[in-house]
Amino acid sequence: MAAPKRIGAGARRGRSRRLWVVIGGAVGVLALAVFGLYLRFLYAPAPPDPPLDASVVDGRIAIDGRERTYTAVIPRDLPASAPLLFVFHGSNQDPRAIREASGYGFDALAVEEGFVVVYPEGYGGNWHDCRTAADYPARKENIDDNGLVRALIARFRDAHGIDASRVFAAGYSNGGQMVFRLASEMPDRFAGLAAIAATQPTPDNFACDASGHPVPMLLMNGTADPIVPYDGGVISLFGFRPRGTALSASETARHFARVNGITAPPTAGYPEHRASSGRTSVTVVRYAQEGKSPVVHYTVVGGGHVVPNPNHAAPRLLGRATRDVDAPVEIWEFFAKLPGRPSSETADAE
Repeated sequence: MAAPKRIGAGARRGRSRRLWVVIGGAVGVLALAVFGLYLRFLYAPAPPDPPLDASVVDGRIAIDGRERTYTAVIPRDLPASAPLLFVFHGSNQDPRAIREASGYGFDALAVEEGFVVVYPEGYGGNWHDCRTAADYPARKENIDDNGLVRALIARFRDAHGIDASRVFAAGYSNGGQMVFRLASEMPDRFAGLAAIAATQPTPDNFACDASGHPVPMLLMNGTADPIVPYDGGVISLFGFRPRGTALSASETARHFARVNGITAPPTAGYPEHRASSGRTSVTVVRYAQEGKSPVVHYTVVGGGHVVPNPNHAAPRLLGRATRDVDAPVEIWEFFAKLPGRPSSETADAE
């Protein structure tokens, strides 16, 4: 029998090198695949900062011994008694993120229409909304976000002469839930509210004190929202970290119509469809009655968990966006037509 051949050190090194080449190639392919998935589903280039004839101010304010922050866009030619608009960001966002996600649309409108827009920053990236199932630090630590809003109204009234009877608020996702809290507990401070990609919590998931006070409301929801189910059910982050149950988007609109005392049947409209909107379309349902605060519900058929606007494409993971409506424009046009609140009650001093 022939003796087995001995493998020399050089041959072993050659095999080792080939093995590492194979491993390195596999890792490279995997990295490219992961990068490709990131580009396809998560990457969303931020729109460029627009040229604004306004001051963009990063401010601080103390609430209950905690320093809270905000960004404000203040037009240089701000008229006297200008309106004030709050915009509340979504979960794990900040003022910069919601400005980008809305395509800087509210910033541009503030300059064009002559109002101040304030983007408060949540506590730990979130808001203390009404959901009992929310496990955010803001809720666990009972952060006074209502107090933050009152203090900011007072600050901008005193420093810039805003009209305290024409204060509005809009919010996206968790920020929309903050808007629902304001609708329940501070409706007398607002001339109008708007919520994007948010639905009213079910009674068993609702911990706020509902005043029953009417307030004009605009709602915007996508039927293919992967986080907030359009037909109602459990709100979650793609199946993880559930936030409890919520009403359907349509029932949310009917809820606010009932609060506002509207008994007339709603009417529906259909904005012009644009080719750039692809497989999305929009239906607008309006609840209106003489002497009652209106409710308007935009349904983006095929739309996702996004702020529709022409200047920013959200990550694909959040679903489709439409170009049939521009959320900041629709929201401000809704607000601009509303009468101001009675000015007998103004914001508390800081």
